[in-house]
Parts: sequence; structure tokens; C-alpha cells
Amino acid sequence: MEHYNWGLPVAIDLFCAGLGAGAFMLAVMAQLAGDRRYRSVSLAGALLAPWPVILGVLLLVVDLGRPFRFWEMLLRRGPGLIMLSPTSTMSIGSWLLTIFVILSLVYLLVSLVTIPFPWGAPVRSFFGIIGLPIALAVTIYTGVLLAASPNPVWNVWVLPVVFVCSAIATGVACVIFWLALIQLLNRNAKFPVPKLTRMNSGIILFQLVFVIVLLVMGGLLKPISSAGLAGLWWVGAIVLGLVVPVLSGLKGERKPFAALVIATLVMLGGLFLRYVILIAGQTVV
Repeated sequence: MEHYNWGLPVAIDLFCAGLGAGAFMLAVMAQLAGDRRYRSVSLAGALLAPWPVILGVLLLVVDLGRPFRFWEMLLRRGPGLIMLSPTSTMSIGSWLLTIFVILSLVYLLVSLVTIPFPWGAPVRSFFGIIGLPIALAVTIYTGVLLAASPNPVWNVWVLPVVFVCSAIATGVACVIFWLALIQLLNRNAKFPVPKLTRMNSGIILFQLVFVIVLLVMGGLLKPISSAGLAGLWWVGAIVLGLVVPVLSGLKGERKPFAALVIATLVMLGGLFLRYVILIAGQTVV
């Protein structure tokens, strides 16, 4: 079986890519649901979406050891400038991340420029709809990158589903964190944080169901124990990252500080989940 040497930088890249794409999807859906009612949510998502993905790509480039190697996945010298291998998950993923960063930055610029104008809403919706399938593809890619390998721990259909749910949940949590922080700094600010918290608890509950399926189908328990990551998995990823946010979200937490703490737990839980699955899978020989 092919041996991988993937560590924390790759886990952070997968986490950041999913979080940024999830925040973008929330921004667009909030825009389409009602520009005036959810403008704060849409703008926060647009502001936050590009930067985690950019950070993740930069960490990955540094981890590769050769800064230009990432661009070699995109471009090549000579005829046929574009380097794209339809059979390579990493090649497709490199292009998806690049296109997403460009589209999310364009969407952010359009959102900021068009806010004062009455014709701005349809323009924002237009650019958001263009970027929405790319954002969804990025969330899927973060799971398919592992699931496409012959590794029996990763090579299960449910892994991309878990990663997609986690990407959306952490993206929503990032927006909740931002809005709750603004409310803490400005008591007069009013944002739909309780509604977002309740919505996210449903997403996380859905994710938790598929995590259980993953544990059964992928045989993760033994590799997690062998890697010495049982504590991080059960306490960090499952209890604090999934169970506690679900229980808190069901009542729709109204206090900004509590919402900020829960959002932090969701994001940390998403990172822990990817790290444990990534490392545990590499213990299988």
C-alpha cells in the first residue's frame, strides 16, 4: 500500500479549505434567502471566506519544501500551459482551490462595492451563484483526497460526507464567532446569532450520525488507539467538537460570549477530526 507522510500542515490545509468554502456557501445562501434580513451574515461570510483557504495553501506550499511545486501542479512550460490531470485528485484539488480563492475575492470585492446601491443585491447573487458549485466542490475535495486512496481507513464513501458536513459546520461557526465577537465589542449590534446556532446544531447532528457510520465502516477505532490519539478524538473532536455544540445549539444560545465559545469548539473539533483521521490512517500498513 502506498505510504503517505502527511502531518499537521496537511490537516490544517484540509480544515482551512473546508472552513473557507463553508463560510462562502453560508454567505451566498444568506444573500439568496433575503438580502436585507441576513445582510450581516452574508457580508461576514464574504469577508471571512478567502483567507482560511489562502492560509491553508500557503502552509501546504511551505510543507512541500519547494515553493514552486504548487504552481507546477497548475502550469507547465511549453505547449499546453495548463497542467490538469483528470485522474489526479491532487491536480483537480489544486485547481479548485485556486479558482475558489479568485472567485471568493471577487465576491468579497463585489459585496463591498455594491452594498450602497439598490441594484447591488442581484449583482451579488449572480457572482455568488457562480462561486457556489466551486465552494461545494472544494468541501467534497477535502474528503475525496483521502477517500480516493487505497488506504482501508480512508477509502470509504462516508468520509467525504463527514468532511462536507464538517466544512459547512466550521464555516458557519466561523461566521458565528465573528458576529458574536462584534456583539461583545458593541452591545448595540444585533445579529441573528441564535438562529445560526440552532441551524448549525442540525448540521453538526447530521455530521455526528455519519461520523458513527465512518467509525463502523472505516475501522477507525483501532488505528486511533494505535496512534495514541484516543483522547484527542473522543474528548476534542467528538464531545467538545460535536456533542456539546449540538446540545447548546438546540436551545439557540443568545449570549454572545457563550455563542463565541461554542463556535470555537466547533472549529477546533473540525481541526481535531481531520488531524486524527489523517494520522490514524497512516498507522495502517
